[in-house]
Amino acid sequence: MPSAPRTLRRRVLANWAKVRGLLPAGVQDALFHLPVRAECATPALCARQGWTAIDLGPRGERRPERLALGPRDCTDEIAAALVPEPAGLRAFAAEIPDGRVLGLACSAIAPDASVLVDVSPHWGVPPAEHRALSSGALALPPRRLGGTSALIGAIGHRNFYHWIYDVLPRIGLLREAGLPEPDRWIVAEPAIPVALELLARAGIDRGRIHAMRRGSHVVCDRLLVTSAPGEICQPVPRTARFVRETLAAAGSAPVAAAPRRLYVPRRGRRKIANEAELRPILARAGFTEVAMEGLALDAQIAAFAGATTVVAPHGAALAHLPHAAPGATVLEFLPPAYTNPSYLMLAGACGFRYGAVRGDAPSGGSRKPSDDDFTVDPAAFAAAIAAACDAPTP
Repeated sequence: MPSAPRTLRRRVLANWAKVRGLLPAGVQDALFHLPVRAECATPALCARQGWTAIDLGPRGERRPERLALGPRDCTDEIAAALVPEPAGLRAFAAEIPDGRVLGLACSAIAPDASVLVDVSPHWGVPPAEHRALSSGALALPPRRLGGTSALIGAIGHRNFYHWIYDVLPRIGLLREAGLPEPDRWIVAEPAIPVALELLARAGIDRGRIHAMRRGSHVVCDRLLVTSAPGEICQPVPRTARFVRETLAAAGSAPVAAAPRRLYVPRRGRRKIANEAELRPILARAGFTEVAMEGLALDAQIAAFAGATTVVAPHGAALAHLPHAAPGATVLEFLPPAYTNPSYLMLAGACGFRYGAVRGDAPSGGSRKPSDDDFTVDPAAFAAAIAAACDAPTP
């Protein structure tokens, strides 16, 4: 949740954008180089301007079948945190002549000085306060990139989950649209080592990447853009298929070599503090424990490949769920004061069953709820594991 001073600053700058919009277009652009309005319907803008826009069909949500876990189940609470998918929302790809990209957030801007909100969503704020309108009073003049550029970076450059579900799937949307292969791919400057490997798996080598940084501003002869793959933290089936096909094709271990029941611990923040108490329960149920920290990408994928039951505290390792067996069961444990629907929706997108259990706070606690280590009552843990293992086998 943004602080009050930050929210006030955002609103002041958003109002400043409205004032800039009253200036003659040439003056505004020559002095400030920033958008002045939000455009929430890029395909409609393309239709008005005569630009190419390709309808890729409904984005489409899918909720998972829930597990019956008893009184500690918090699946309904997680589902209540979902942002409703607007009725009739469709995926698209488009070509914007003289389109611009601004900053580390990779905000897409049309030549009429409108920020394309459905291309570059700003989570949790009204469109009129989009970061491209409310993060600064002016920008550097844009640098021109010749030829065709494709924008795939829009959110989460520091986060493994967002790279997989908010960046990579845009590559699939552009290719599904049949648009020409671009000369370069525009993305936020990679802040995690695996990002370049993920892009390479999708067929994009380092030499074709244009990395955006804070203060970066480019204008492209032709800018290819797509809709967001889905609502942020709410993957859809098309996205799950793309991730499975793109990453697994790189050579994960044979399914027969993977554990059928997988427990994925955490070694950093948000770990289960009394895990030692719980390991005998997992062992009796036939689980294999595999920590993802320090493993190569192929080894992480191989750990999930073919797993029929996946149990883990909330964390980025669950981004590998598309590689589990068809119809798998997912059991997620969350800290007592943190709710995130990412893996409920990912389980649904994969056609999996899902259940969630909220833990208890250990003594002490950390600086924010999303970082808290937590404990899980052994009896509640055993009951949840039994329910997950009793689910129908894929």
